[in-house]
Amino acid sequence: MIKLLQNLIDQMSRELPGILAVAVVTVEDGMAIAEVSRRDDVEPAVAAAYLASIVKSNVKAISLLADDEIVEDILITTRNYNFIIRHDATQPFFIFLMTTKEEWLAKARLLMKKYETQFAGFATYFAKNY
Repeated sequence: MIKLLQNLIDQMSRELPGILAVAVVTVEDGMAIAEVSRRDDVEPAVAAAYLASIVKSNVKAISLLADDEIVEDILITTRNYNFIIRHDATQPFFIFLMTTKEEWLAKARLLMKKYETQFAGFATYFAKNY
């Protein structure tokens, strides 16, 4: 099952030239289940561990500020990069994507939405094993 997931994120990572890293990460402990990095100096598994705390904090903050809202994604931008985190509250994992600033943000978001349904198919496996 993990091999199928790895193949899926490999495929996803090749769809846009500005993608630097992709990971599927458990929300509870921040463990990267599958990951791809297009640069030697980018370690998605290490970032994933820290990003899990951002996802958890975001869920708590939104529930306090706007109880009936559903977060579509979390966007972090720097001078050179975009970091997009997509988490469906019904899933035990989130998807993390890192792109160059030159990559169109809208394209990256659409790509993540495109793959969301395929990732959702792994939810039962995650629930049992992670």
